[in-house]
Amino acid sequence: MRDSIPRAAQGKRKKEPHVGIFWLVSGNLLIDSTPFGEGEQYGDFLTHPRGHVEVWERYREIGTVLPETEYEEAPRGRVMYNTKTRLFTLLADRCILKKMALLTQIKKEMRLPKNTEVRGDSHYRCSACLSESE
Repeated sequence: MRDSIPRAAQGKRKKEPHVGIFWLVSGNLLIDSTPFGEGEQYGDFLTHPRGHVEVWERYREIGTVLPETEYEEAPRGRVMYNTKTRLFTLLADRCILKKMALLTQIKKEMRLPKNTEVRGDSHYRCSACLSESE
């Protein structure tokens, strides 16, 4: 079946920034994302329609991650778009934030603009970071 979107619009969508979720698992970046124009409204934000728990379960089913691991064990994060400030925000675990190459890779793969806000969030703390704070 042919896509009904005109070619010019298809090219634009491919270059569109994305919102989504990600993990760092055994040194590999796992990203599940959506073009921000297809994001889900959540208050003042456009966000990815799938959550960490749902995507992790799918990764477990298909063997991308070990079945005995839980979604919150690995460093993780999220990218969302603020409709009021018109800025993207990348929230991530400290283990990701301290690695500039990883941040660059996430920004590149998700086609994020240079003025994307990058910060930590207490919600995104892996098991290593949680044990450090005890």
